[in-house]
Amino acid sequence: MFRYLSSAWLLFIACTTFHVAQAQKLKDPIQFGVVDAADFATSAPVSSADSAAPAEILCDFGKSRIEGAREKFQVVFERVTRIRILRKAGYSWATVQVPLYVKDNSTEELQKLKGMTYNLVGGNVVKDKLDINQAGFKEVIDKNHRLYSFTLPNVREGSIIEFSYTIKSDFLFNLQDWQFQHDIPVRWSEYRVVIPPFYRYKQTVRGYLPFAVEESQIVPYTTSYSQDSRDSFGNSFGNSGHSASLSGQAVQVRWAVKNAPAFREEPYMTSASNYRRSVDFELAGYDFSRNGNEYHDLTGTWEKITKSLQEEELFGVLLKENGPLTAEAQLLLKTFEGSTERAAAVLALVQQRVKYNGQERLYASQPFRKTCEQHLGNSSDLNLLLVQTLRAAGLDANPVLLSTRRHGLVQTDLPELSQFNYVVAHVTLPDKSDLLLDATEPLAPAGLLPERCLNGQGRLIANTGRWVPLKPAKRYMQFTTAQFTMSDKGGLQGKMHLEYDGYAGLETRKQILELGEQGYQTQFTRRWSDWHFTSPLTVMELKDPTKVLKADVALTLPEPEAPAPLLYLPLAQTLGQLTNPFKHEERQYPVDFSTLHDYMQMVTLTLPASYAVQERPADIVLALPNNGGKFMYNITQPTPGTLQIVSRLQLLKSVYTPEEYVALRELYSRAIAKHSEMLVLQRK
Repeated sequence: MFRYLSSAWLLFIACTTFHVAQAQKLKDPIQFGVVDAADFATSAPVSSADSAAPAEILCDFGKSRIEGAREKFQVVFERVTRIRILRKAGYSWATVQVPLYVKDNSTEELQKLKGMTYNLVGGNVVKDKLDINQAGFKEVIDKNHRLYSFTLPNVREGSIIEFSYTIKSDFLFNLQDWQFQHDIPVRWSEYRVVIPPFYRYKQTVRGYLPFAVEESQIVPYTTSYSQDSRDSFGNSFGNSGHSASLSGQAVQVRWAVKNAPAFREEPYMTSASNYRRSVDFELAGYDFSRNGNEYHDLTGTWEKITKSLQEEELFGVLLKENGPLTAEAQLLLKTFEGSTERAAAVLALVQQRVKYNGQERLYASQPFRKTCEQHLGNSSDLNLLLVQTLRAAGLDANPVLLSTRRHGLVQTDLPELSQFNYVVAHVTLPDKSDLLLDATEPLAPAGLLPERCLNGQGRLIANTGRWVPLKPAKRYMQFTTAQFTMSDKGGLQGKMHLEYDGYAGLETRKQILELGEQGYQTQFTRRWSDWHFTSPLTVMELKDPTKVLKADVALTLPEPEAPAPLLYLPLAQTLGQLTNPFKHEERQYPVDFSTLHDYMQMVTLTLPASYAVQERPADIVLALPNNGGKFMYNITQPTPGTLQIVSRLQLLKSVYTPEEYVALRELYSRAIAKHSEMLVLQRK
């Protein structure tokens, strides 16, 4: 019944993005045990940034195939990996961990494990074989996961290590994923998957590196399948059944990446899983009919997920109960007429009663009453309690599922609850606009989600569920003004005023809360180590997150030991806090600031009669392409004895593509260089 490719499967092939080729016999890129002296030759690093890499993967090759077995089908995964150890720091790569899945007394089987270490001694290749009984051990991670680890022997600088193994799995939904990029460079990584026509899988490809190979072809498919004989009551007679050889055609998909540089964390990144080149699979359905017209869809739907959550004891059921803050919420209903004001009051009420324990969870850990008694809970404890209390206050409130920035982006076309790890509260305002609230951040005003939550879209769990954009409600804004008067001998005395709004205000408030006001002041003064502070740092509006956080301080710059004929003042650099976070010349991944950024400085300098301006930096205006941002630097001299310097850097996009990275980095570099230019004053 598997001789012909079904019409539905042909449609699946037509809809893929791969090139469909005629069947070809593919040669494996690596053979275990085939290493000679030439393989130890030093080669140029994959990229300039990898010149100090501790190790490199010479070849990583995997194959997955669905095969028939006794009373079932299995996923058979084979892997061969060869790694060169370059430095002592790379010894850790000689310890290999193989994850295995467990469920309902069935365990994935690790088979045919082999390992070898090769060293070049006197021009000859010396081999040390892995002793599985001595070097391997199994660890229980949780009820569904085991971890088998082994360590290759006699590893030293310059060694080549190699291992291969096979995993047989009864879990067809657990078709092995593949990661092409690692924390060390990869010369060649290839993955092949052969899928027969009676199973369908959704494929999700992530990352930004180009594929050296990305293709699909129809290949011959043969497997054997055995079935037990059964009596009229359905009882099995064990192996007394019959076996059959099934043959037909299947689809083989193949990906390969060549010379992948080591993956490194960069500033302003979300989860590394969003950026590493990889491919994931999800079992979508099956069809064992001859004509391909009896397809069984195994994928869920967002509606099913919503229904199951509404019936979940530690999620939807909790929301239907009479909560511990209901009476107080109903008082707020009478006190505040406006929905936004009432929602803010409910948020403050929940934040006063329960503190966040730092755990990001999708489900509550216990009933709301216990959470309030303990005054502590995870993100879902707090935010589901918030939803329940908002409803008690007469507001149209529901939970929103989301994935935090470190957890990964949500694929909106993939109905999987495992994509989420967090929940916030949603209120539909009278004008039908969205108000998002999070009780885990007592220093954030209503409507300002923590930065960790600004990650694509969230799923509204309501009878009419939909996707809700997780957009920042405000910018990240810093504003600094300073007024200084110069003495006849060249010293500076004055005061500085700082303002932090939006996400800058939230960030600074959290720093002050963590360090304490005295600790924050100590950290603050270290930024201006050349200056003397003549008054303590005065912080205003610290406890009211709805207002701009402000700080004032008086400070002086000591006079030089003797009056100088020329004074060189990099005044903008002295007061500016702008640094370039982008150290590398190139970047393969987007820059994700999560919100728009705005930095502004304004310095007024009053000169004594004994000094005049000899030279000042030129004005400049720089702009990124496509209205992506700009930098402006301007010096004016309103009077002969007064100078005013204004500097402003605006990032008008929250996300910049890899193609925009060079211009963004250059904008930062030129802004910093401009701040470093000297204001030259001449003594009369």
